[in-house]
Amino acid sequence: MTGRYFEDCNEAGPHSPGVRRGVAAHAVDPRNAARLWQTSHDMLVAAATTA
Repeated sequence: MTGRYFEDCNEAGPHSPGVRRGVAAHAVDPRNAARLWQTSHDMLVAAATTA
């Protein structure tokens, strides 16, 4: 896995307003990725301790 986004078998470029193609900035934001990873981890730990 590369962490890249593809459209029609090509690497997608950044999204432009008014165009229905491209990758939105929030989808490649490293802070959002880190937050999602931490939230997922916390949820798994919570589920494991209540089971």
